[in-house]
Amino acid sequence: MILSDADILRRLEEGDLVVEPLEDLDLQVQPASIDLRLGREFLEFQRTNIPCIHPDAEWEVDEYVDETVVDEGEEFILHPGDFVLGTTKERVDIPADLLAHVQGRSSLGRLAIVVHASLPHDEEVFLWTPEDGFGFYQIGEIVENERSARAVSFDPRTLSVSTFPITDYITNPTKRIYRVTLESGREVHVTRDHNLFTLDEFGGVIRIPSEEAEGSLVMIPDSLPGPRGEETTLDLVTLFEDSDDITAYATDGFGDVKWDAVPDGSVDHYRDRGSAPLSAVSTANAPDEMEIAFKQSDARLPRSLPVTPEFGWVLGFYVAEGYARRKQICLTNRDRAFLDRAAAFFDRYDANLSWNERDNGVTTLTICSALWSKLFRSLAGAGGDKNIPDRAWNWDDDVLASLLDGLLDGDGCRRETRDTLYTANPELANRTMYLATRLGLLNSTYSRDRETYIAPSDVTNHGTEWAVDVCEDAHKRGQYVPLPSALLRELREKANLTMKEAAEAMGYSSRSSVSNVENEEYDSIKRSTLRQFRDAYADRGADVTRLDHILDGGVRFETVDSVEKTDRVEPTYDFEVQPAGRAIENFLGGRGGVFLSNTAGVVDPGYRGQITLELSNLGTAPVALTPGMRISQLIFTEMKTAAERPYGSGRGSKYQDQDGPQASRIGGDREFGGDQ
Repeated sequence: MILSDADILRRLEEGDLVVEPLEDLDLQVQPASIDLRLGREFLEFQRTNIPCIHPDAEWEVDEYVDETVVDEGEEFILHPGDFVLGTTKERVDIPADLLAHVQGRSSLGRLAIVVHASLPHDEEVFLWTPEDGFGFYQIGEIVENERSARAVSFDPRTLSVSTFPITDYITNPTKRIYRVTLESGREVHVTRDHNLFTLDEFGGVIRIPSEEAEGSLVMIPDSLPGPRGEETTLDLVTLFEDSDDITAYATDGFGDVKWDAVPDGSVDHYRDRGSAPLSAVSTANAPDEMEIAFKQSDARLPRSLPVTPEFGWVLGFYVAEGYARRKQICLTNRDRAFLDRAAAFFDRYDANLSWNERDNGVTTLTICSALWSKLFRSLAGAGGDKNIPDRAWNWDDDVLASLLDGLLDGDGCRRETRDTLYTANPELANRTMYLATRLGLLNSTYSRDRETYIAPSDVTNHGTEWAVDVCEDAHKRGQYVPLPSALLRELREKANLTMKEAAEAMGYSSRSSVSNVENEEYDSIKRSTLRQFRDAYADRGADVTRLDHILDGGVRFETVDSVEKTDRVEPTYDFEVQPAGRAIENFLGGRGGVFLSNTAGVVDPGYRGQITLELSNLGTAPVALTPGMRISQLIFTEMKTAAERPYGSGRGSKYQDQDGPQASRIGGDREFGGDQ
């Protein structure tokens, strides 16, 4: 549980939480955090002749680090590209039942002063924007342009998935990029200290650094939120407004037409036919009843084209098994029934169709229409880059379900337990996973090298084929959650059940079925088994709300298969998602969709002393830092039970009671011969 301002003030007054000196409670205590101020001491990293820094050689610190103490009333100038260690003015004493996170204040982030790191520029995140609705965006582009957007995030309190406004945009230091891959084929590129999400033994949300996540169950969405306002029709006037090859028709006039932009010899021709070049028509005043056609063609479509399930199916079939030329669409398949279905759709709009049946059993349906070709290419692309349209995420679920069916009927394999889409386009595989998730379907992907022999050309093509499996249920994938052992023990006690009674209530013959779970003999538990526990304890009056959140809130869990270092070292980017001070602090990104944390430094339970801050200037101008200015936020999470071995002298903790910034003491770690 994240402490609110009322919780923070109560703990401060009781004295078990210490943050001092707090000179202005009203100013420093925020809705869910405490603003910490900058201290006077800084450690600056100097250029040195040391060929490298050895983590186990603490005596080298004096050769590459200089301490600066800023006098009263003076400023510390942080130059572009500089990295320094600062400290907070306040000392903290964190009780054993609280975990604290340090985050840089957003106001300083806007000056390019940052503390932590996140994702590379080209990593895609799934967002909602006011202009385009849901879609995929590179995080670097969103951050650099500070585009107004809402992140797809889960609420830590309920695990429900919704959209929340992005409250800050952060450019972080250059760091090594790592590739995190889940067993389902989901994949995300992050810095190695960037956090993913899992559950603790009480069912609470906790962060796990990506470098430590291998083998762990981490959080992914079970479904995606629907559109904020569905697109039920395609406005072809708006879609083609900049096209020079589209003609508009209207029996009662067009509103405003820029006839001076039309060649003199063509004006009378257009007027006689009740038409005008669409590029010359003011779309703002164009009538709803207008029709459009490709130039020099009499085949017309209405301005508003209904987005129906059948339209979705035909579009999906085209993406999977079609191709487009300038004046035609070609759909090819061995199953004539699929092509008849597509033909029936185009027949409704009086499109010209032709058929070609080959001796090998393959039939091609050609839609002879430059307008339909232009529409499908505008929506879904052409060639090997065909994909689910960006605007499809704003369509109704029934339309999207039909679109998925079209993909699978076009180039898929239907089985009793699962369906599989095959494609050479990795981006189509990625978006198909998101599509399946939107529809509440389990999904996974894998790739393999494949050779394809083309007999007429006597050519063998070598390439990578992607397969996306989609199913409503699965024996293993997505069926396990991190074991909330302490929560289950607590609920059994509240239900006044012994282990034997609890086992009998669930139909088990031995109490060991319950004791093994409560004693953490396993790391995870099947969702179906957890639901048995839930039902048994609910029948006895226990409050099983948290189990309902875990089972039905909107998230699932998958195992991290690998964490691999890449050769990429580059600037990184992050979002802040803290609407009205709420600690949402996550967003959806990566291939297939993985929940990612707003990165923050951790202050362990039991820590006592000032907090060292990592400060970088990523801007192009020096920034003056004044001791006493509010520099960071401290956010507290209450744990269900106090830490048995909190940070402190009992653990040989090397930063306990620190005064001022402290350089690395990693040489004390066991990896380097130390005892910590």
